[in-house]
Amino acid sequence: MEGNGNPTTKNAAQVPNATIQLLITLDRVTGAVSVQGPVQDLLLCYGLLEAAKDNCREFVRQQAANNRIVPAANIPNLRM
Repeated sequence: MEGNGNPTTKNAAQVPNATIQLLITLDRVTGAVSVQGPVQDLLLCYGLLEAAKDNCREFVRQQAANNRIVPAANIPNLRM
């Protein structure tokens, strides 16, 4: 929203620093986790984490779909 209460009409290309990054790092040796980004904005961080979880789930779902085994009898041109 703009200061006058009207919704903004700017797109991301018109807004400086429109990209927000939340970087989570895990040290496999010590197990230490560090977070860099807008950690003071808790709601934004939770939203970014949910979006990342959705992306990971979709990636895994696509990988499973690509690796699915289809019996030859179910493929029309390969009926035995």
